[in-house]
Amino acid sequence: METTTFTALCERAGRWWTIQIPQLAGLSAQARSLDQVEIMTRQVIARHLGLPPESIMVDVIPDAPQPVAPALQARHAARLAVEAAALATRAALEALAAEGVTFHDAATLLGLTPAEIEVFAPMIGNAPTMHTDSGPLQVTDR
Repeated sequence: METTTFTALCERAGRWWTIQIPQLAGLSAQARSLDQVEIMTRQVIARHLGLPPESIMVDVIPDAPQPVAPALQARHAARLAVEAAALATRAALEALAAEGVTFHDAATLLGLTPAEIEVFAPMIGNAPTMHTDSGPLQVTDR
């Protein structure tokens, strides 16, 4: 099922959060707490467009006070960095396997434990399995 992503711009209004959806001019909603914004926004959009709620993704963007905004930005940047590092590690493991580098040497080169290397095998769809014996690092299709 195809999904569409919408943005929920949230602003505190007393004990409520007001929600504006910029992609759908004039469409708004309210939620009692911030953790309810995503589901409330999804329901409002689904009713408005006649779509199933599960086909709608919502990016919640709260109007955060000054000390919160930099923390949110840093946490987002950290998540992106972790994802990039994981993809780069997976690519490195595949390249090392193609060169016949041993499993333990690959772990040492990348500063990973054998258990950490195993985490990377299922990362990407149809991921190969990594054999962790003492011989060469082998990447084989499942």
